Amino acid sequence: MDDLNKKILVKDIILFLATGGILVAGIIAPNAIQLFKFILKDDNEISFGKFSQSRMRFYVRRMQKQGFIKRIRKENQIVFMLTEKGKKIAKKYNIDQIKLKNQKKWDRVWRVIIFDIPEKKKKARDALRRKFLHLGMFQLQKSVFVYPFDCKKEIDFVSDFFNVGKDILYFEAKIFDIDDKLKKIFNL
Repeated sequence: MDDLNKKILVKDIILFLATGGILVAGIIAPNAIQLFKFILKDDNEISFGKFSQSRMRFYVRRMQKQGFIKRIRKENQIVFMLTEKGKKIAKKYNIDQIKLKNQKKWDRVWRVIIFDIPEKKKKARDALRRKFLHLGMFQLQKSVFVYPFDCKKEIDFVSDFFNVGKDILYFEAKIFDIDDKLKKIFNL
C-alpha cells in the first residue's frame, strides 16, 4: 500500500467516525472487513481490493496510539470513537472538501462577508482569505468578499475552523453599485 492510500485510509476512518459511525472491534474479525469496505467505498479515492484485516488492525492501533481514536467498552462490545484530537483532524479533512453550491436560479441577493481579524491572528486571517478565494468568492476589498448564493452554513463552518467567528460579519444585500460587474464575474 503506497503512502497516498495510507493517508486516504486514515482519512476515511476518521471521516467515517466523525459522521457518527462507530467502529466495533468485530470489524477486525474475518468477513467484517467487507462491511467496512462497503461503507468507505469511494471510487474516486481508493481501491480496497488488496485491503486486509491485518491492515485494518494496524491502522486502528496506530490511530489509537496517535490519539485520534479511543477504545471503549459499550454493551459488551469494544467500540472505537474519535477523541478531541481526532475531531480536529476530521474538521481539517472536512474543510479541505467544503464547496459552495450554485443554485440554478439566482435570487438576486448578494452574500457579503466582511472580516476584521486582529494582527495576532494573521495566519488565520491569511488562510481564511485564501480559502474564500479557493471557494470561488469575489474579493471586493482585502477583507470583503461577495458571493451570489446562500453560503451561511459554509461560512460558519470555515470561521469556526479558523476560530475567527466573532471577527466575521455575514449579510445579504440586494443593491450593489457594481452589480453588473459582479453578474459578469459569476456568469449570472
